[in-house]
Amino acid sequence: MIRRLASVSGTVVLMFAVSLLAIFGRYVIIDPATAMTIGALVLASLLSIIGSTSDSVAFGPLTVPWNVLVGTANIVISVTVVLSTIRAAVVTGDVASWLVAAAMLTVGVAVSWQGGQIARNSRHLDLDETPSSRRFVAGTLLLAGTFGFGVLAGTVV
Repeated sequence: MIRRLASVSGTVVLMFAVSLLAIFGRYVIIDPATAMTIGALVLASLLSIIGSTSDSVAFGPLTVPWNVLVGTANIVISVTVVLSTIRAAVVTGDVASWLVAAAMLTVGVAVSWQGGQIARNSRHLDLDETPSSRRFVAGTLLLAGTFGFGVLAGTVV
């Protein structure tokens, strides 16, 4: 299930990065921090898409399985979002930006943890094509809670 959703999330993130470039043009690339953010989003989306479409990728003698690619993509996205919101809070300096940065840090830790578990193929996540119903419900509730917390933090602040 995680593998099937990785291509969708990778495509959405790639479309977001491309739309930023299309809307703002070269002005996005002038700022180094923004250019790094867009580069990280493109990297994460490509890792997700490649991880969802191939069983493994060979880099010389090293073979990287799909779950390492997808897990690394989750970690890259969470670190990128957290660092960009902290940067925005430092630049603006208001309380609302710091509250959003704190909320994104909380969500980022959860997404990074999940990415690490996916990459390790740990016992906490079920990477089978058809996960057990108990794990599916738990994963769905975790995802919904994380998304809801992010939306709540964004609308309240």
